[in-house]
Amino acid sequence: MSTIDKDAFAEAPPPEAKTATIGWLMTFLALAFVLFQTYTAGFGQFPPLVQRSVHVGLSIGLVYLGVAAVADNIARRWLMVALAVLVMVACGYLVVEDERITNEIAVEIRPHELVLGVALLALILDSARRSTGWILPIMVLGMLAYTLFGNMLSGNWGHPGFSLDFMMEQLYLSTEGLWGTVTGLSASLIAIFIIFGCFLLATGASDTFMKVALIVSGRSPGGAAKVANVSSAMFGMINGAAVANVATVGNFTIPMMRRLGYRPAFAGAVEATASSGGQITPPVMGAGAFIMAELLRMPYLAVAAAAVIPSFLFYVCIWASIDVEARRENMKPVDKADIPKWRDVLNFREAFPLAATILVMAGAMFTGRSAGLAAFLAIVTNISLYMLLGPWDKAAVLDRLRRLLEGAKMGARNVISLVSLLVCAQIILSLIGFTGIGIKLSELILGVGSSQGMALTVMLVMLVALVLGMGMPTTAAYLLAAAVCIPPMIALGLPALSAHFFVFYGALLSALTPPVCTAVYTAAVITRTDWWPIAVESMKLAVMKFVLPFYFIFRPEILLSGSTTDIIRVLVVGVIASMLFAVATGGFYRRPISLPLRLVIGAIALSTIDPGWATDILALATLIGLWVWHRMPSMARA
Repeated sequence: MSTIDKDAFAEAPPPEAKTATIGWLMTFLALAFVLFQTYTAGFGQFPPLVQRSVHVGLSIGLVYLGVAAVADNIARRWLMVALAVLVMVACGYLVVEDERITNEIAVEIRPHELVLGVALLALILDSARRSTGWILPIMVLGMLAYTLFGNMLSGNWGHPGFSLDFMMEQLYLSTEGLWGTVTGLSASLIAIFIIFGCFLLATGASDTFMKVALIVSGRSPGGAAKVANVSSAMFGMINGAAVANVATVGNFTIPMMRRLGYRPAFAGAVEATASSGGQITPPVMGAGAFIMAELLRMPYLAVAAAAVIPSFLFYVCIWASIDVEARRENMKPVDKADIPKWRDVLNFREAFPLAATILVMAGAMFTGRSAGLAAFLAIVTNISLYMLLGPWDKAAVLDRLRRLLEGAKMGARNVISLVSLLVCAQIILSLIGFTGIGIKLSELILGVGSSQGMALTVMLVMLVALVLGMGMPTTAAYLLAAAVCIPPMIALGLPALSAHFFVFYGALLSALTPPVCTAVYTAAVITRTDWWPIAVESMKLAVMKFVLPFYFIFRPEILLSGSTTDIIRVLVVGVIASMLFAVATGGFYRRPISLPLRLVIGAIALSTIDPGWATDILALATLIGLWVWHRMPSMARA
């Protein structure tokens, strides 16, 4: 396999449209959406209400056109088209009325605005239901009911009550409701970075990433699994979406692992675990970096930089766990014939556009440009070099244009799948602040922390974030958990950055933990095996991801909050702990390790959460002892 087929890593195409007209309309609106997002990233945003309403209107409208395109029933098809039009009318109305809504001191909702607002709210909830199921819409409905009827509750949990008119004024006709901060981030930053990642993949980054992964790790024991680890990390840097990573990279790596004799559960777990790391890997982090930067009121680059060491340790732990499994099971490396040469990667036509694109984006950010402008400049660089450096015969040019079109459509598709979820999260956040229930929940957690101590508080917060993450997308889960859990954590004296990363990681664990583990489900489909063994293997491989949140609390240096010496120390200790966890969960280091010893090794690795020198030295001594012990046959024990 001297080259990798780029199309193997494209998203699965959507179902064929039943009518050409709707298909063409969707393509036109998708391109308009991408052009709108790209233009405003490069040349400046429209006023907030205009920018956000156009963003949401096109996104949700495309969702309903997508349903109409594949509908077999003519009546259903035209109903979906009508709903798409209604969404765009409801959002377009705000573009027309922006000046009145923005400039009037107290905007009173008009009867037709109430109808449009309620209709838009209902369609956003339905769109979210179509994307991820009922959990998030039910939470929104619960908060709406609490807002309207909370006056019926007695005691501390009641409130004076709000009318439907007043509530819809806040949700539909202000930038504090539907059009608040999270929707603003989606419209200004998240969308353009998702589009950038899709253009990068469409123009050949997937090919380059897979070649690099094969060269770097294909020849070592468990090479195919390590290829999955490395390639998923690189893909994750672009899209930050666990399920999308499994669906794209996994279609190549899982069959390769199975072909080389790897256990089905292990093959699926490697891909599911490595792909879930995209959400913690800079620069995109599944939109989390942008949202966290906004909530913390700190530069985006500072948040992305803080995430570097934790994401590195996560992948080190996976690599070490794969190595343990490979040596225990005597796994084969990738066949030499399937490993490309460096000259296949470093040729000018393939490497230069990718390197130049990344350098332009990094240079723009480090010279003070906004993240959105940096993404715009990177997109322009990427597309320009892709078109200029390829062959100029008619067929080749048309092929490149086709790939760019597919990249644009993929970008629109990936953004619109996220918008309704973010808007739902924004609605809940608005109503939490509006009704004051967030303060009451925070006081409850603070009371536990004041009486029971920090350890129990962080465990409670982890449970809240994990439960929320099981029922909804991780970004939405992080937002909701942050609104409730972070204020009491800060009140107890924790640094804001540590508190946010703790909650963020807690929400992300749901991608691998039963019962709702979407990355595992996707890997199980590709592996064609039961999901439960994959989930068990995934949690073993991802053990460091469960421990890292507690590092954020007790060893904040891991987030670059401290002296250089302390940061280097926690990095070294984190690598040692990752290796010990791999040995403890794998039960092997050169030869099998007994269960009691595995438990001791795991406990020592876990003890590195404590920032004291004693636990660090003990962990280092344990790793050295294992290395010496298992190289002295006369001293080794089974």
